[in-house]
Amino acid sequence: MRKLARAVAVLPIMAALSIGMTATAEAETNCTDYSDNGGAKATFQAYGEHLLIDDIFADGHSAIGGIEIYGDGHYFYWNRMSADGGVRDVDLDIAEGTSVVINAWLGDWDGTVTGGIDFGSNVVANCHGVA
Repeated sequence: MRKLARAVAVLPIMAALSIGMTATAEAETNCTDYSDNGGAKATFQAYGEHLLIDDIFADGHSAIGGIEIYGDGHYFYWNRMSADGGVRDVDLDIAEGTSVVINAWLGDWDGTVTGGIDFGSNVVANCHGVA
């Protein structure tokens, strides 16, 4: 009888935890990050998995959006258009429920993916999203 009573008490708790963990893991989450001076903006849109890179200021520097995809690696995307040249939209293919970290930096294109990035232009923050 004690075992039955214990099972009756534990089952609702386990069910509640399972539901809570499932809902959290599958929730899509957008996020936006800015370079420290606000000149570069990177936005992750979970629905459709898009990374939008916007060059905010006409300061002669490019905007770079960085994304770390959990279990896959780090990727860097440049928006080398001028501040009034538009937003670069990168259409990604990320498995649903995958965690990502987004960063925005400034840089000067030198012909390599990471060589011209000023990693010191965003030391304050990043944002976390879920595809």
